[in-house]
Amino acid sequence: MKKRILVADLVRLRPLERADIGGILRYVRAQEIADNTFVPQPYTAEDAQEFVQKAQDGWTFDDGYVFALIDRSSGCFAGCMGIHPIRMHDRAEVGYWLGKPFWGRGLATAALRRLIQFGFEVLKLNRIEAGHFPHNPASGRVMLKAKMRYEGLRRDYVLHRDAHKDLVWYAILRVDYEADRQESLANKKKETAED
Repeated sequence: MKKRILVADLVRLRPLERADIGGILRYVRAQEIADNTFVPQPYTAEDAQEFVQKAQDGWTFDDGYVFALIDRSSGCFAGCMGIHPIRMHDRAEVGYWLGKPFWGRGLATAALRRLIQFGFEVLKLNRIEAGHFPHNPASGRVMLKAKMRYEGLRRDYVLHRDAHKDLVWYAILRVDYEADRQESLANKKKETAED
């Protein structure tokens, strides 16, 4: 697939570049990122280079799309978000992390909403899903604000830092996305008519 840039109100999503390695290193070494992701620890420059290369290969081989999140107000690199299709099932899993200085500003929610749109409208998926560790409820709030629905707890679902851990699971289906889009369009028409 040809690389794409996605734009949302607060954030711009663009394919990762080698120039992002410094930003990746700056943020993923934080303990809060390590506790909530599968990023190797300690995290080295070689890890970052390998991550960027795999992200670029995903676009080349059409099997995963990882974006740098760029804060539109400052133009700064803020984190990463990716969508990884499982084509035989018309579904994909989303993963993301955001540098701590950008927490609580709505960037992750704006980026996830835009990535969901990309997943349904460009990738033609039927289902988009994501999970978070129970000790990270802020990530679940991002998913809910992006119109994903809570589906439950997957017990001992992943091996993380040598321990089996639960994941709280969310998903959005194409029918949910389309219904929400139709409702938004109807509300906009109603607001325009009232003006």
